[in-house]
Amino acid sequence: MQEFYVDIHCHPTMRAINTTPNGPQKNMWDSTKNDIVNSRVGRWAWEQSKGVSKLSQSNFYNCITGKTRVVFDSFYPIERGFINFKKIPELIIGKKTLETLAITASGISVEQMKKYIGNHDYFIELNEQYHFLHSNQGASPCGNYSYRIAKNYQDLEHSLQNDPNAVNVIVTIEGAHAFGCGTPGTENMPLNELKALLKTNIDSVKKWEHPPFFVTFAHHFWNQLCGHAMTLPIPTTIACTQKKGLDIAFTELGSFVLDELLSTKNGKRILIDTRHMSVNSRRHYINYVTLHNKKNPEDRIPLISSHSAVNGFEKMDHSVHIKDSISKKKSTAFCAWSLNISGEEAIAIHESGGIAGVILDKGRHSGVSRLKAIEKIPDIHTKREHFLQLIFNNIFFYVQAINRKSGWDILTIGSDFDGVITHFDLYEDVSKLPELKKDMIDFLTRTQYRQELWFGYSPEEMVHKLFTQNAMDFLKRNFK
Repeated sequence: MQEFYVDIHCHPTMRAINTTPNGPQKNMWDSTKNDIVNSRVGRWAWEQSKGVSKLSQSNFYNCITGKTRVVFDSFYPIERGFINFKKIPELIIGKKTLETLAITASGISVEQMKKYIGNHDYFIELNEQYHFLHSNQGASPCGNYSYRIAKNYQDLEHSLQNDPNAVNVIVTIEGAHAFGCGTPGTENMPLNELKALLKTNIDSVKKWEHPPFFVTFAHHFWNQLCGHAMTLPIPTTIACTQKKGLDIAFTELGSFVLDELLSTKNGKRILIDTRHMSVNSRRHYINYVTLHNKKNPEDRIPLISSHSAVNGFEKMDHSVHIKDSISKKKSTAFCAWSLNISGEEAIAIHESGGIAGVILDKGRHSGVSRLKAIEKIPDIHTKREHFLQLIFNNIFFYVQAINRKSGWDILTIGSDFDGVITHFDLYEDVSKLPELKKDMIDFLTRTQYRQELWFGYSPEEMVHKLFTQNAMDFLKRNFK
């Protein structure tokens, strides 16, 4: 079997649907560019978001070039918190200016922006994304490659062994608002009615030919289910607010939805991804999983954090002693926000047989001052060394917290490409994963960096686990 890689979190379908196509129609293969708003405000918005790629990162031609033959495609109905702007900034700056900033940075086309304004049916958009991915399966425009949605591990393994030119897609969702909650229309709906609506929608999704493997339960804004963590940087916070629901725990509705997703009585179990949950919500869910696994050793639920970095704290509670802000992560070695993973959480993921995807967003890996210093380095080779060290510092934090050889079993790549991230300068899209892998092996071989945490593995073995083996082992255990 040819060498291949796995990315457990990226957004090719979301990108393809929301951006203006370069060719005659939208597809999963071609590269797309963000719309350019040719005005003074548009140029300012472009400059303010210069660290975010304006080209598609995880289109399937990039996946072919990048040997990424297993792609977890995260559907994401755009949260209206990005579009329903704060009133005071809207009055001062103007709605058009704020829309220009959103279009330029996110890649949402002008056409799609018009569609989303005033429309809040996330569940319709979720089904549109699934239909788009499902209906376009087959050959690439050039005819040399194809993509297909995998049904289970056996189906995936057969494709990998027999069709070296196929991209294999596993369906996931980012944000449980996708089931139809967290909107103005559901805020005042009686609880029983809302439970019935969400149950109907979840049952419908479980009847898809390819139901989601997991759902990232929270995202950037209040979804009526659980608290979310602070994520948004300046200048986004000029226009948007995350205050509602920030840092709270699960609601009664959230617990109901959790049970419906994890149940096997209403169809295939949909696993839960804890990324973006508040610490209170993550603690609740970790306790839920720990109790379930103790009672049901033959039916274990793994903890998943699909696109993560670490915050440097030993305990989850330590990460919330100080409120998340720019100053909190200004001079720290890691990005110290509570969004990221502590040592305690790394141990919990390991004990559950879970997995953590290493995000390729440099802003999530480092404190502000350290990152700015690296970005000012003129020599590209020196800059690469520092970026590689940032990535390995995050990886070794997990391994050190677990302090066992099996600590290496939980880590994989969860790039978050096309998720509007500040990508590493030299590894801007999925086509660069072979280069990243080669550079990571070379870095460890030359420097012997943190060799006390290798636990007998060679650089090639550690990096192979990260790019391929761990994700495939996880799928073998759980992708039924």
